[in-house]
Amino acid sequence: MTTAAGWLRRHRLALLRIAILPIIFLAVFTRPNWSPQSWTAFGIEAIGFLVIVAGLWLRLWSILYIGGRKSRELVMEGPYSLCRHPLYTGTFLLSIGAGLCFENPPMVMATLLIVIPVHAVTAGIEEHRLSGKFGEVYTNYAEKRPRFVPDFRQFRSVEWVKVSTRSIHRIMFETVCVLLLPIAEDLIEMLHAREVVPVLWHFL
Repeated sequence: MTTAAGWLRRHRLALLRIAILPIIFLAVFTRPNWSPQSWTAFGIEAIGFLVIVAGLWLRLWSILYIGGRKSRELVMEGPYSLCRHPLYTGTFLLSIGAGLCFENPPMVMATLLIVIPVHAVTAGIEEHRLSGKFGEVYTNYAEKRPRFVPDFRQFRSVEWVKVSTRSIHRIMFETVCVLLLPIAEDLIEMLHAREVVPVLWHFL
């Protein structure tokens, strides 16, 4: 692994936190022109919630399989039988769903332009490392599995999975954060209505 790739892998979380700042800005300081009580608002928010549930489910399922075993062994069952990076796929769904829950198409576009490319680069670095560590076993696995889009025809599972307590704590934390998203959206909407937080851009 090159020096640049190693540095990027070590600092990917910090870079991702910086990269999502524009997304947070859009969530807080932009609003659509339609009424929060309209059917348009209800429909977009409902779709967003369903996408969030799908993303959360995929991430929790992946954490149960990979937690405590990452970098020590090659996991190829459960969600990892569907694609090579189900955790990242779950993150994409969560991010897009959050943008829809906030009724914020620009936020969704920013997610597509920022979050997905950052994770795509990270995934490439991880695959290079795994290929070096597990050799032909990983190469054969990678050739048969898509990177992000699940292929349910490939699904296979095991009867038992050993789960670390740290993974359980991570699952609980992520679940609570996701459940707070609708509350955060309602709070921002209320602050806009009371002109506590300015709306810098009314779109659509």
